[in-house]
Amino acid sequence: MKHLFSILILMLATAASAQFTIPSTAPDKTPTVPIPVRKGEVDVKVLNEAEARVRKKELWNSRNAVDFRVSATGFITHFNKSWKTNNENAIAGEFSSYYYHTFQKGRHTTIFKFDALYGMNYIDEVWFKNQDLLKLYFLSSWKLKEQGALRNWAYSFSAGFATQFSQGFKSRTEKILWSNFMAPGTLNLGVGLTYTSPNKKFPFIVTVNPVSGNALFVLDDRIDDARRKELGITTPRKADGSIVRHKLEGGSNLNVAFNRTFALSDRRDWMTLQYNTTFSSFYGWMTQLSRDNVAGTRTAIIPTVNWTNSLIFNPLKFLSLEFRTTMFYDRAQIDKLQMQYYLRVGLTYRFKNR
Repeated sequence: MKHLFSILILMLATAASAQFTIPSTAPDKTPTVPIPVRKGEVDVKVLNEAEARVRKKELWNSRNAVDFRVSATGFITHFNKSWKTNNENAIAGEFSSYYYHTFQKGRHTTIFKFDALYGMNYIDEVWFKNQDLLKLYFLSSWKLKEQGALRNWAYSFSAGFATQFSQGFKSRTEKILWSNFMAPGTLNLGVGLTYTSPNKKFPFIVTVNPVSGNALFVLDDRIDDARRKELGITTPRKADGSIVRHKLEGGSNLNVAFNRTFALSDRRDWMTLQYNTTFSSFYGWMTQLSRDNVAGTRTAIIPTVNWTNSLIFNPLKFLSLEFRTTMFYDRAQIDKLQMQYYLRVGLTYRFKNR
C-alpha cells in the first residue's frame, strides 16, 4: 500500500510538470508557447498626419490655380503760408486688388474673378474720389470632348457684374450726385461656347454667347433725369411720371481674356512683367428686333465695346509700376470712344500657387 501511494504521487507530479512550465529569464532560452500568426499579407505602412496634409495640398494645387494681388500708393504735397507759387495742398491715395481663381476637375472648369479699385484726392480741404470700381466675373464650362479636335471647346455659362463702392459727385465744386452703388450697375448673363488655348505661352480664353442678356441699373432716385440719359437710359420717366430704374436688352456677347506673367530674372517673384487684357462686346439684336415689331421703325443699335489693358512691371518683390488703359464705347451714352490712361508706382503684394 505504501508503494502504491508513492507511485500515485509520482504520477501526479509528472502530469503537473507536463501542464505547467516555469518560464526562464536566461538569454539562451526561448518561449515554448507558440504565438499565433495570421496567414496572408500584412500592411505595415503607417500614414501620418503630415504626409496626409502634403498629399491633400498637392491634390488641391493640381485642381486650383489662385492669383491674388493687392497694392497701395499715395502722395502728399504741402505748402506753408509764405509759399506764393502753386500753393495748392493735395493728398492722393489709391488701393487696388484682384483675386482670380480657376478650378478644374475632369471636364469641368470654373473661373471666378474679383477686381477692386478705389482712389481719393484731397485738394483744398475737399475729398473727391477719382477711381471707383467693383467687378465680378464667373464662368462655368464643360468640355465637349476629352480628346480630339474639340478638346479645347466647352459648353459654358458666364455672368458679369460691375458697379462702384460709394457715391460720387460731378466735380469737387458741384455737389451733384453722379454715381453710387448700383447707380449705375451692370449685369450680363449668357450661355454659349468657350475656347481655352492649350498653349501656356499664349493663354487666352474666348467665350462666345449667342444668347445673352444685359441689364443696366440706376437704383438711386437722387440721380436726375439728365444723368440717367447719359448712363444709357434714354427714357428716364414712364408715362405716369415714375422713375425708370433699369434697362434690359437681349442679344449676343463676346469676351476675350488674356493674362500672362513674364519672368525677367531667375527668381520667380523678382523682375516680372504681367500683361492682363480683357475685351468684351455686347450686341442687343434681340432688343432691336422687338423694337421693330412694336414701333414699326428700325432702331439702330450699335454693339458696345469695352477693352481694358494693364501692364505691371515688378522690379522688386514689393514694388510695382503699372500702366493701365481702358477704352469704352456705348452709343446709348455718347457716340464717341471714351478712353482713360493711368500710370502709377506703388507697393504691391502678389501670391500665386502655380
